[in-house]
Amino acid sequence: MRSCIIATVAAAAGVAAAEPIRHVLVLGDESRGAIHYVDQFEPANSFSVPAPRPVWDLRVCGEGKYRSVSGKGFTVTDLKERKAVDTFSHDALGGLTSVCDLPDGGFIAGTNQRVDDKDAVVVYTFSADRQLKGKCVFRGIHYLRMMTRLPNGDVLLAWNDGILKGRLAAGGDGEGTALQMYKLPRDRNAYMAIPRKAGGYWVGGGFARQAYAYAEDGAILTTFEAKMPEGLKNNFYAGVVELANGNLIVANWNGHGAEDSKNGWQILEFDGEGACVWNLHDPVAYGSITGVIVIK
Repeated sequence: MRSCIIATVAAAAGVAAAEPIRHVLVLGDESRGAIHYVDQFEPANSFSVPAPRPVWDLRVCGEGKYRSVSGKGFTVTDLKERKAVDTFSHDALGGLTSVCDLPDGGFIAGTNQRVDDKDAVVVYTFSADRQLKGKCVFRGIHYLRMMTRLPNGDVLLAWNDGILKGRLAAGGDGEGTALQMYKLPRDRNAYMAIPRKAGGYWVGGGFARQAYAYAEDGAILTTFEAKMPEGLKNNFYAGVVELANGNLIVANWNGHGAEDSKNGWQILEFDGEGACVWNLHDPVAYGSITGVIVIK
């Protein structure tokens, strides 16, 4: 089934139902190693392009271009050309999970590494010509998933226990500063945090199997968890996107296996009250999704 669409049922005879929800999406498929273009308005326009697994940290990086992380670097895929058009790797980037662009054309790269024989999150800074310029260590946290750079240069680090809002050392070299911690209400592996337009943050809670709206002070305002039919399950809430109408899109990753996507809805849409109003579930076409970008 290409998608399960939930529409408002007419309350009385003669009243038309609401328009069905449809989207144009770009999806990062971890289990099958692909980037999918999904057009629910014109399904014949949908297609897939192979990408190196695990296809983590899917980001827009130019018109029609999408960056995904694998190994010690990243790949840029051009969906217009339907092929990889750029790659980068660096020996320092063992344990790489996330890359964020900098205003000067450089980027920062978040990794999980050992520092002084303890687990830590290490963020490397690269210049626009891709030269390594700095190494910033955040101690006391581990298992970084995704990193979000805020407009003021601070970062949101999604790690095992929640979200750390932190500040890089001056010049990107030295010890990072922890500014605030947003703890998950239940275990574990927070995947992604992004700012909410209304203030605070959206969080994909990983194996907590929920997404959250956090206030700036850390209070949880709303919890999002889909109620699926028997036989389907929430497994790992990964990438999150806020829509123009305030709704929340969440990727529900279902496992490393190519066929694991049959076990649960792959993409979810929630309204502001926490109700799941739409989902995408097509395990024939798509595997386990961690990243989602909404085009329309």
